[in-house]
Amino acid sequence: MSIFVIRHGETAGNAARIVQTPETPLSPRGIEQADRLARRLAGEGIGRILTSDLLRAAMTAERIHAATGAPIVHEPLLHERNFGDLRGTAYDDLGVDLFAEDLDPAGGESWAVFHERVTTAWAVIRAAAAATPGNLAVVTHGLVCLSLVQNH
Repeated sequence: MSIFVIRHGETAGNAARIVQTPETPLSPRGIEQADRLARRLAGEGIGRILTSDLLRAAMTAERIHAATGAPIVHEPLLHERNFGDLRGTAYDDLGVDLFAEDLDPAGGESWAVFHERVTTAWAVIRAAAAATPGNLAVVTHGLVCLSLVQNH
């Protein structure tokens, strides 16, 4: 049993260095990235895909599903950190360090709340892996991947 932790493909917002909004889709380049990944995973025995239901992750998961036939389960705990009122803002216009440990964005999640949510997501991932015949693909977001690596 392997767990493949995957960050979604590129979005136009990623390329322009804009804090993502929930409905941001993959860019044409992100679709190509997702298709390449899907072809690579086609022979890896993926038995289930657990994905964030934010559009960019769900689009990536759909590409993997098309290549593997594995069922998709949407999991909101896998969402990217909620930056609240900062979403949609260019990094250069923020006036704050988006990744500072003490950043608590209005209408969003503090790092502590975010890491707690990812810890809960890790329990869901482990349970899904245990219940999956074959390997598990987890499609999520960059900061979720980072939190998983740092804390689990």
